[in-house]
Amino acid sequence: MRSLIVACRYLTALPLPREGVPGNLGRAAGWFPVVGLLLGLALAAAAVLLDPVLPPLVGAVLLVALWAGLTGGLHLDGLADTLDGLGGGWSREETLAIMRDERVGAYGVTGVALVIALKIATLASLEPGFRWRALLLAPALGRLGPLVLARLCPPARAEGAGHAFALAVSGRSLAAAALVAVAAALGLVGPWGALLVAVVAADGAAFALYLRRRLGGLTGDCLGALVEGSEAGVLTILCALAYLGVI
Repeated sequence: MRSLIVACRYLTALPLPREGVPGNLGRAAGWFPVVGLLLGLALAAAAVLLDPVLPPLVGAVLLVALWAGLTGGLHLDGLADTLDGLGGGWSREETLAIMRDERVGAYGVTGVALVIALKIATLASLEPGFRWRALLLAPALGRLGPLVLARLCPPARAEGAGHAFALAVSGRSLAAAALVAVAAALGLVGPWGALLVAVVAADGAAFALYLRRRLGGLTGDCLGALVEGSEAGVLTILCALAYLGVI
């Protein structure tokens, strides 16, 4: 249970104690999809309350705002820093330096705006009876990708959250997280859930390959960027499947 609390503390904005030695977050990684399900449960409950009283678009904006609030904007910040670094840096050293810069550039602002817009558009397009399932599933699957990335990609720096996380994530943690993700996906959307898990895992592997070539490893910002990209990707696929009438 202590590992679950550690995972919740680092992945949400809940005021939980932040104790332990470096690497605890990695050892708690198996709980990441569970934390995602807890976040999704809060979002799904909010959707049930909002759907009867607000138009879909207004409700979707409020849900995405709550989504960002529950995580403290942690992953959005990582997305912005990653896009600024990868988009604006020519060399490995320059890219890592830009990622450390607290200022947000054009790449980061544009990327965050597009991801938020995509989340809002997909949620507004889903039927209320299906939206709550998408809200449960997207945060859970979004937190599987970082484990895949950490297992396939070394840290780019010799210090920092990305370094501690990458070195501490074990095969057992990845297997436990994958089991939770697969069970949630199959339980909420049936056989199509296997496709969603496969896409998230493939995205994590592809990002790992890219970062190894570009930076020689991952950073903490890259982990957050993958969470946001995976969440938006899951919502987009679910929206497409619903639009095609196959789910």
